[in-house]
Amino acid sequence: MNRSSAQIALLACFVLPLAACGQGGGGGANAQADDSPEYQAFEFRDGVMHSLSWKVSKLRAMAQGEIPVDNAVALKNAKDTAALAGMLADGFIPNSVVKGSLALPDIWKNFSDFQQKANDLQTAAAALADATQANGFEASKGMLKAVGDSCGGCHRPYRKRTGE
Repeated sequence: MNRSSAQIALLACFVLPLAACGQGGGGGANAQADDSPEYQAFEFRDGVMHSLSWKVSKLRAMAQGEIPVDNAVALKNAKDTAALAGMLADGFIPNSVVKGSLALPDIWKNFSDFQQKANDLQTAAAALADATQANGFEASKGMLKAVGDSCGGCHRPYRKRTGE
């Protein structure tokens, strides 16, 4: 396969599934899309949360020796974690407890505490990124605990437990 054919094949992997979605071919294409600001906020924060989880899990896997430490990858993941943490609160607009959301209404009853917890995550993630850049991942990996603790510090009071 020449380079041009390989590029077309790669593009087809992305375009064909998208085209099928538009033709009622799956992925909930027949469901009515909710374009309300509240649902859009939920989708935004859900995406940010999944991205945060992905990035932190890669850092945790390096820290625990499950995958080899790669300082460049660790730094990228740490910087991405800090950037994502800075976006998280934007997805929590009033009344955005919609179908699929695990957010509890308590977020908006004590929004200043929620915002402080979001800031704590951003601070911990930025400190991890700065330390990784300055000293490498091996020297900074212990800072992952503060990132994880700040996630839990918000999830415990403001997130439904699955199965509730």
